[in-house]
Amino acid sequence: PGMMGGMMGGMMPGMMPGMMNGMGCGMLPNSRSGPPPPPPGPPPPQPPGGSLHSGTTPASSSRGGASASKAAPARRAPKLDEEVQRLCDHFEIDPKSAKRLDEEIAKRADTKPSDLARLWDLLEDVGSPTCLLDLKIDEMVAGEFTGMVLNDREVEALALNFSLSEEAKEKLNQVVSRRATKKGQDLVRLEGLLTQVDKPSDVATSMAEKLLNGKLESLPDLSEAEDVIKKFNLTQGAKRLLVEIVLARANDSSRILGQLEVYFEDHARNRASEVLRELSGRLLAGGDVPEEPLWRGGKSRSHSGPAGRRWVSGGRAEAAAS
Repeated sequence: PGMMGGMMGGMMPGMMPGMMNGMGCGMLPNSRSGPPPPPPGPPPPQPPGGSLHSGTTPASSSRGGASASKAAPARRAPKLDEEVQRLCDHFEIDPKSAKRLDEEIAKRADTKPSDLARLWDLLEDVGSPTCLLDLKIDEMVAGEFTGMVLNDREVEALALNFSLSEEAKEKLNQVVSRRATKKGQDLVRLEGLLTQVDKPSDVATSMAEKLLNGKLESLPDLSEAEDVIKKFNLTQGAKRLLVEIVLARANDSSRILGQLEVYFEDHARNRASEVLRELSGRLLAGGDVPEEPLWRGGKSRSHSGPAGRRWVSGGRAEAAAS
């Protein structure tokens, strides 16, 4: 009788008082203390004009429906990026980790395709994908995660058109993988450059390395150089020389081209190709276009300037040697 009395109190034999509450966390998830709830009573009487099914008046039903419709969106989980969602669904990623990944990928638009391709590769055949993903997200936050280098079809086409070397093609694939949002501009500008140079592979490799190393923010826009070429009818040799200057001065090519256009307009409209050759050494060395014409020897040019003056390095005019 003593044992039955103890068991009827909700305790198993040999258990101390209070142990049943601790077992409720995982071991006995459905155990509850206290008496069972009372049976439901009869439904309340139907008010006049109310709904036979809902037991509410039309006005209260309308208010309840409006509240429910407003509250429903708040209960929905935030929508993830479609490609992130696909990856997380495939590997059954924990919702909290999926949300973290979505937030980090949103900050890495330039490398998003490369990053996700790398994650697909890493998470395949892993015992705990969520655990590994959390580690990789931590690397993203620390700036240590590197995505996969993707083989781009447009890079392949460019390489075929200009017979680019494998090194040049590999560098361009790296550029596309790290600058996805700028891919269109990069490839269009590069194609314009390669049509004007004698060694496309060397130029492609050099420009790609400068982009990857942060020495260039963007490739020079050769359309500005083409405007100068057409406006002043540059010879083929001068045209290639101008492209060489643009490549050497990629970070400030727009400014140099603007200076050249003003200089040609004011001082050398009919001999721009010749004058460009005279200025090329100065410009390739990092100097600016002078504000006044360059003079050589003691005889003045017919288009400007006093006789007996010549332009020397540093933008200083001095008397010519007699």
